[in-house]
Amino acid sequence: MNAFLLPKTPITSIDEYLATDVGGVGIQTAQRLGAAATIDVITASGLRGRGGAGFPTGRKWAGIAGQQTSRRYVVCNAAEGEPGTFKDRALLRANPYQVVEGLLVAAHAVDATEAFLCLKASFEHEVEAITRAVREMQSAGICTDYSVTIVSGPDEYLFGEEKAML
Repeated sequence: MNAFLLPKTPITSIDEYLATDVGGVGIQTAQRLGAAATIDVITASGLRGRGGAGFPTGRKWAGIAGQQTSRRYVVCNAAEGEPGTFKDRALLRANPYQVVEGLLVAAHAVDATEAFLCLKASFEHEVEAITRAVREMQSAGICTDYSVTIVSGPDEYLFGEEKAML
């Protein structure tokens, strides 16, 4: 299997992304399985958040999906709030399409119609890359069921904290 989160060379177009072993497979699989089964697969995978606490992603998604509400949304926090870190920017530079697809899988799993990707305005290269990725995925018909809004925020540390971001 090839590395797909941090490929040797950055993925810079939807065509390059779809030519990989994983391009588009995540959202296709989630749509085929349905929301509940997607959450089950994520839970069984052991995927955890990388925000410091390592909270199980499947549990987080199940909690959101179980809420009785008419409006759900998902947020990708790419604001790089921890001083001296570069992980969010590294992922967005290497493969912004994979990040958007992950956001779409999450939106599908929790039955959200809106998705937000938040990053600092000073991340100009990453803002450009993620904007291009969303636009190309929409044109390719991959990102049509969900509204994806890119939010460029201030450089302050607080912007990366989830409650402040919302």
